[in-house]
Amino acid sequence: MNTSPPGNLARKIVRWGLYPASWLLLLGGFHLIWTTPINPRLIWGASAGILAVTYLITEWLLPYEKRWSMTLRSFWADVKFAAVNTGFVVGVSAGLALFAIHISGDLNGPAHNWAPPLQLLACLLIFEAINYAIHRCMHEMRGPLGRWLWSTHAAHHLPPRLYLVMHAVFHPINGLIIQCCAIILPIWIMGYRQEVVTMFLMINGMHGLISHFNVDVRMGWLNYVFVGPELHRYHHSARIAECKNYGATLSIYDLIFGTLVYHPGIPPQDLGVFPESGLPKYENTFAVLALPLKGYST
Repeated sequence: MNTSPPGNLARKIVRWGLYPASWLLLLGGFHLIWTTPINPRLIWGASAGILAVTYLITEWLLPYEKRWSMTLRSFWADVKFAAVNTGFVVGVSAGLALFAIHISGDLNGPAHNWAPPLQLLACLLIFEAINYAIHRCMHEMRGPLGRWLWSTHAAHHLPPRLYLVMHAVFHPINGLIIQCCAIILPIWIMGYRQEVVTMFLMINGMHGLISHFNVDVRMGWLNYVFVGPELHRYHHSARIAECKNYGATLSIYDLIFGTLVYHPGIPPQDLGVFPESGLPKYENTFAVLALPLKGYST
């Protein structure tokens, strides 16, 4: 007889079951993409919406670290970003994603005649290679260019908390750099099939959401393949030695280049940035948005 309290049982189910369940939803979407006349863009949008609502409800009911949960103060900071920045960026990102799906139906690049599984693998690996390089440069490159790249990325690291809505806090320049260089350009050059691009965006979107999840979701050995919350939490650590894990969807390049930080079941001690960084507070929205425009020399 199971004597575990209902809350503990729910946490165990979510801990080990939510990630596989998310993949089941994606696989169902993949099946619809290849077997029905439904527009792939609708399938992409529906899957993203279902995952976002499911994750929001789960995070509200079963937070992993209460110190990371959204507060009234952080909510208002998020609202300000949404009003002047994130709402625009999310719209642009969604528009660029839809554009990527659209153009993929009319391209004839070197990958166009490859088998769909090979196209999907190439799409993931090429995206992740470019994203990893840019992301690592934003954190580690020195000199004027490195400082400017960090100033476009710093907004995403200022919140001392980590929860689903906070995933949308980033600078518009950062979003455009990644979208254009790591997603649109490779798709345009390689000529993937529209169905494959949709599958890639569904996988990428799911990991973007779940990696910022304040819920105890564990992936076991799959952390050495995909980026989930156990890895990405350490990317948001305020401690420089831990602030690695530059992958967005795949952890392969972190493994190859020695930037993988994985401590199963142990959360980082501090999130965000320390005061000596010289960066403005997260709540100072306009000061944060102005960083790339005025330069950042710390």
